Amino acid sequence: MKRNTVALLAVATFIADAALAHTELAATVPADGAMIADAPENVQLTFSEPVRLTALSIQKDGERKQSLGPLPSETIKEFSAALPAMIEDGHYVVTWRALSDDTHVMNGEFMFAVGAEAAHQSQMNHANMPAGEHHGMPAGERHDEHGGTH
Repeated sequence: MKRNTVALLAVATFIADAALAHTELAATVPADGAMIADAPENVQLTFSEPVRLTALSIQKDGERKQSLGPLPSETIKEFSAALPAMIEDGHYVVTWRALSDDTHVMNGEFMFAVGAEAAHQSQMNHANMPAGEHHGMPAGERHDEHGGTH
């Protein structure tokens, strides 16, 4: 009887851990916070598990949001969307919303800057970093349907 109880507790712990694990935005291109000289042709989002992307948009500072798409109807881990042809120098925010396999609604954003000045600033920032601290920028924050940040 004692073995059954221990086995049951182990299974319950595993299920609880799995229920707490949420899908996350693992990477973006451009990276969150990137400062690049030339406008990218597209944006890429990579999730830790397949999701159904339900919204994706881009907004330049001071301008209105533009939807990106079309969005796939199936669940995917990696998604790429073409950007509008006239991306100009400036600061941009890409906003997304997705539904994970465990039915959690997630949303988040990542930012990047385009232009010679942005690229120069990025080079200056890297030059002033101590050795060993040149890591990639993390993906943007993710918020679940309850407002929590992950």
